[in-house]
Amino acid sequence: MTVLDVDFVRSCFPAFKEELPRRTAFFENAGGSYVAGPVLERYFHFYTANKVQPYGASEICRVAGEQMDAGRQAMADLLGVDPGSVTIGPSTTQNINTLAQAAASRIGPGDAIIVTGQDHEANIGAWERLCRRNGAELRTWPVNAGGELELAALESLVDDRVRILCMTHSSNIVGTINPLEEVIRRVRPLGARVVVDGVSFAPHSWPDIPLLKPDAYCFSTYKTYAPHLGIMYVAPEFAAELDPQCHYFNVQYPEKRFDAAGPDHASIAALAGLADYFSASHRHHFGNDEGSLYSRTQDVSGLMNTHETALCQRLLDGIADLPLDVLGRPHMEGREANIALYSDRVSSASLSQALGKADIAAGHGHFYARRLLENAGIRDTEDGVLRVSFAHYNTVDEVDRVVTILRQQF
Repeated sequence: MTVLDVDFVRSCFPAFKEELPRRTAFFENAGGSYVAGPVLERYFHFYTANKVQPYGASEICRVAGEQMDAGRQAMADLLGVDPGSVTIGPSTTQNINTLAQAAASRIGPGDAIIVTGQDHEANIGAWERLCRRNGAELRTWPVNAGGELELAALESLVDDRVRILCMTHSSNIVGTINPLEEVIRRVRPLGARVVVDGVSFAPHSWPDIPLLKPDAYCFSTYKTYAPHLGIMYVAPEFAAELDPQCHYFNVQYPEKRFDAAGPDHASIAALAGLADYFSASHRHHFGNDEGSLYSRTQDVSGLMNTHETALCQRLLDGIADLPLDVLGRPHMEGREANIALYSDRVSSASLSQALGKADIAAGHGHFYARRLLENAGIRDTEDGVLRVSFAHYNTVDEVDRVVTILRQQF
């Protein structure tokens, strides 16, 4: 198939068998997606059959450990990386905080870290606190009037004092896909490491880490159809420069070096269901199981992205004549299916409430990117923007319902 079979997709999500999710047009996906059926099956199985301390001598403990190992291996295979380079933590916020702690010994007076004015607070605050403690300089890559990052503005910030550059792959508000490959090409020769927040990007385009080659890449599986976990890839060369954050007796295990919280056994085991979902989707759409899980996942992700992009363009076309401003690009070229809207006539809260009354879920606020909204000139950051965020299981009918309700507000 050359297009996504949405009926098949929705059949893979148990939520759509329930009355309330079935009637709700769910556009809160940037805050957390529905969970795929194979993931839930593995999660429930672990809690039902193997809710024990894993890796023991008894069969029940051994099988529990095998399920966790399968989950870790599945995540590595989905990303096309070595399992030892993947940390599975409780959230991306915690993972980035841990990473900043791990980098503390290599940051001091005379050093600099670059953050952006576009990021989620998780990828700003941790580095800001590190610089404050260690006497390093924090530099901010500013956004332009549209909330976007421009490469020209980065040039004056980069020199041989920069140790780490932290940036989002795509903003959870603006939605523009940032030129990550070009940024890495420019700063790495100067010795800077690039830490990427891919939380907003990953739900729309599965991360291609072998292609991008970041030093660290973080995203959240609860926004990619799985349990509430944070995934952090750290390149081996970068990991070797960092201080372990685990128990001293776990340092020998690469996947545990930056796990400061301890594993959620059932959730890690459930990650194998994500591999099941992408594999089943590939068989359905492409008719085979050929190639690595990484390559098959990239194929399926391409279909998902094309579908979401078309739906989001339909939304933008449907509201183009309304007194609504789009933060970022008012078209889908170079952006993800995640739209932030605001108006000087109607509050974002009122728009969200009107949609909610029509069984359409779309939230409002600053979504932890308060600095971005302040820089964009939005005075009431608590009211913030109305965010309409897509997933591949959304439909044309759902988009048209959003358009209808928004048009009724003006």
